[in-house]
Amino acid sequence: MPKYAQTDEEADKALREYCDSIGFDAEWITPEDWATTIRIARDKGKGLTVAYGTIDEDRSAMVKAGARTARQGVVDNDPSGLIAAIETHYSLKDSLVLTILKQCRGAYVAGERVDLGLGGKPMHSTAYAELREEWKAAGKLGAGGVYTNFHSFEPQDKAAEGKGNVGGTLAKRKVQGNLLVKINGVKFNMHIDISDK
Repeated sequence: MPKYAQTDEEADKALREYCDSIGFDAEWITPEDWATTIRIARDKGKGLTVAYGTIDEDRSAMVKAGARTARQGVVDNDPSGLIAAIETHYSLKDSLVLTILKQCRGAYVAGERVDLGLGGKPMHSTAYAELREEWKAAGKLGAGGVYTNFHSFEPQDKAAEGKGNVGGTLAKRKVQGNLLVKINGVKFNMHIDISDK
């Protein structure tokens, strides 16, 4: 008998760990398909091995050229024209909002990781507060389009919260802010290092 999960929670945990082990974000799997994969993981006749295979199939399908082309079409045909609107907006055109959205858009089209980092020198908390306001304004410009659910979080001391490690790397997180956006229902999180030094 194959190894299977006893509960939905156990299945969810095992499947997410598998996704992490292959460098694939579970966020790319639709809620309906994820629920089906959980049922497979709990099935005594199929179990976790078959569920892992289902995730592998989802991953393969996502990265095929047709899927990439379709995702490009989604952002190219954004009903709100958000990127173009920001490029000409009096206060947003020179802000980091455009850079961040383009980075998220590129990750969406390529089917890459959904947790991103801005990079560069840490941002002063005052500049981050201004960026949060600009992010909110961009969300209003994007109404009715494929870019939705713009929100952000106050800077958090990740190290103090016990979340200082960056995956399996030696890098350490300290104070960090987060800007989030959904592109066609896929949530992206832009991590921004904050320092007032």
